[in-house]
Amino acid sequence: MGKGDTRMGGMEVEEVPVHLPPQIPSQEPRYQIKPMEYVISALIGGLITTIVVTPLEVVKTRVQTQHAMRHKPTISKMCYVFHNGLMTHVCKPNTECVPKPGRDINNMRPLRGAMDALLKIVCGSGIAGLWSGLSPTLISALPSTIIYFLTYEYLNSSFSKLYTNSRQSSQTVETGLKGSFDLAQAPLAVPYFVPMASGICSRTIVVTAITPIEMVRIKMQSGYITYEELWRVMRTLVRQHGVLGLWRGWPPTVMRDAPFSGTYWATYESIKRSFAVTEPTFWFSFFSGAVSGALATFVTMPFDLITTHTQIELGQDVLYKDLSSGGKTKNADKARPSVFSRLADIYRQQGVRGLYMGVMPRILRVVPACAIMISTFEYSKAFFSHHKLDMK
Repeated sequence: MGKGDTRMGGMEVEEVPVHLPPQIPSQEPRYQIKPMEYVISALIGGLITTIVVTPLEVVKTRVQTQHAMRHKPTISKMCYVFHNGLMTHVCKPNTECVPKPGRDINNMRPLRGAMDALLKIVCGSGIAGLWSGLSPTLISALPSTIIYFLTYEYLNSSFSKLYTNSRQSSQTVETGLKGSFDLAQAPLAVPYFVPMASGICSRTIVVTAITPIEMVRIKMQSGYITYEELWRVMRTLVRQHGVLGLWRGWPPTVMRDAPFSGTYWATYESIKRSFAVTEPTFWFSFFSGAVSGALATFVTMPFDLITTHTQIELGQDVLYKDLSSGGKTKNADKARPSVFSRLADIYRQQGVRGLYMGVMPRILRVVPACAIMISTFEYSKAFFSHHKLDMK
């Protein structure tokens, strides 16, 4: 019998070699992605996401601004919140993405929904009009997106190793044997609460780190302000509200973003585990990210509804209140109701339906951002990993 043959029931059976696709030994240091490659992957994903979702935000802002200006034709005291599940920023709409007050708003035909606004913006300003005004704000949001994804990757890897090592130790104690443990299969054994905890912690860390910076960024939108004036504003803010005044708006933002992040990553990793996928393809990541983003949006919609209003109020205070002179707005001394009291009020007045008002438009804006970001991020990581394998 030749090499590679075996006998089975008196019959000679030739063994056919099975060629499996090359697997990247991710636990080997030479194949692990470097921090800078993670940064590049997140940067690519953030840029592509920004390019795609900016038109959606421009259209939304245009419609909202026109509605407000028809009742009170001024944009001097207005601000809007950009939030797509990945980044949150308060914007002052004194940009090209909104109509000018006065004659323009009176002569402009009303916008009948998002599609009508999209067509009229393109007809009036060309294709480039869909990326006008908000682009600088969204590009400035890229650093927080990069930090968020890097933090999640680090925490998820650390928590996964901690969990698998703990399970291995407990199994060793129970059996009294020190068997081998396949680290390459560890991600498939990690339960959903590990990526959920990683998502919650990473988003909380990022929100905590960028909130003071966001306060400064919002104030700088109020007009030409020198660094000396900005420093005076910050000192006045600390004097009036204490050091924690720099983190105004932190509680409602975390209450929305942390559960969103936890739900998103738990769903995404669970989908990967259900299909036994360790290195997802572009389209697998795209559709998994879309499903995860839709579910996370639906779960956190009540908090999103309240947090958006809270951020708008905070943005208007920071933008238009003369903090440097200690000035106060009309309702500055009135204590704002808490998130839960606002939720209770909405529930009493409108029921569950009121808590999910506008959920479908919200999902339609968030899903593309989540799907595009995770698919480009995963694809870029796979590119760097396979590049290392090809160089072997």
